[in-house]
Amino acid sequence: MFTLFKQNKMFRVLLMYQFFSSIGGAMFQMFILLSVHLIYENPIYTGMAGFLIAAPLVISFAVGPIVDRRNKVTIMRLTTFLEFAVLSLLAFTPLQEQIGILFMLVVIFAFSMAALFEVPSSTAFLPQIVREEDILQANSLINIVAMVGGIAIGVVLFTSLAGDVDFSFLYGFSAVFIALAFVFALFLKNPAIKEGAEKSQSPNYLQDLKQGAKFIRHSALLFILITTVMMNFAGEITYVNRPMFLEHHVGAQGYVLFSLAALVGGVIASSFVGILGKRFKIGNLIFILIVGAGIVYIMHALLVPVHLTRALIAMAAFSALASAAGIVFSSLYQKIPKKDMVARVTTISTTFNAIAVALGAFVGGFLGSIVPNVDDLFVYRGISLVVIGVLIILIPSIRRLPKMDEIKKSDD
Repeated sequence: MFTLFKQNKMFRVLLMYQFFSSIGGAMFQMFILLSVHLIYENPIYTGMAGFLIAAPLVISFAVGPIVDRRNKVTIMRLTTFLEFAVLSLLAFTPLQEQIGILFMLVVIFAFSMAALFEVPSSTAFLPQIVREEDILQANSLINIVAMVGGIAIGVVLFTSLAGDVDFSFLYGFSAVFIALAFVFALFLKNPAIKEGAEKSQSPNYLQDLKQGAKFIRHSALLFILITTVMMNFAGEITYVNRPMFLEHHVGAQGYVLFSLAALVGGVIASSFVGILGKRFKIGNLIFILIVGAGIVYIMHALLVPVHLTRALIAMAAFSALASAAGIVFSSLYQKIPKKDMVARVTTISTTFNAIAVALGAFVGGFLGSIVPNVDDLFVYRGISLVVIGVLIILIPSIRRLPKMDEIKKSDD
């Protein structure tokens, strides 16, 4: 896995870009929900914030053909700069609570719109600079460095939340990392596309979308998509209630502590998948990861109110299993389609998942305001994962998925 890092200079630059971009973006998404919760203490507002994080992704299907036909590096540079501008605005605007919830929601929407183009661009860029057989290891290494960095930053943030929470400082911190990502984006080059080749193509976006949708419909990616849609809907219901759930039981510092535990689990997952992922049949691996994640999440939900240390261990284990599944899913979306279809196939998937997340945010905000005990929602999420894992292994095309190295790129 680290041989790829040593031998591929462009991958090293992309790795550093992803490192800083992931940390900056993750910090924003992590603390924007917590800040909305602590400032306004209204589950409906928290649900609206979660909705706006996901809502722009609903039009991802229209972004895919644009990314496929344009210079991915240019898109990454422009969108990263926009993310930096938005975070700087948030960091240097004092007393957000006096401006009102509308300001917070506009900022969330602007950042999410920038990420709408940035994420598929970096996803589609990776297969152009690494060999097909190295995609799984590349994704694993990207996750490792991002999460290790997140752990280091999380330790600093944990101490900063000992007293009053200074969200302007946190968002300024995020802006610094996004700025560093922009610097590394300046060193990226796209060796897979000859100069002027993209402009010479006659764009037919509707036809591109149809081809992407047809490809998904006639491949195992259809069932992967259905699986992630169900997982994301259930996950978002708990995600928008997570600040209230954890702040009630363990406080604001505990919120960061559990985020750190999740990052530790992500490092474990990335290391496991990068080193051993090729040895397993993909269908069986997906089943084990999803069902295992469901069982562990139920344990986590039950342990949070009664035993902090064990709950943290359960969160790390859940994150390891869920992150491993996510890496496998991402690698399949990059591995199976042709290189010039990766963005549109990925963004079609993103659109459906974004719809699920947006609906889940609204449902989660509503349920969080009416259920007698919000803890129950977290138990139900674990149960839903177990059910999803059992259902997916019953699908023949998923059971027949071979090892990652044996999957051939489609010529459809």
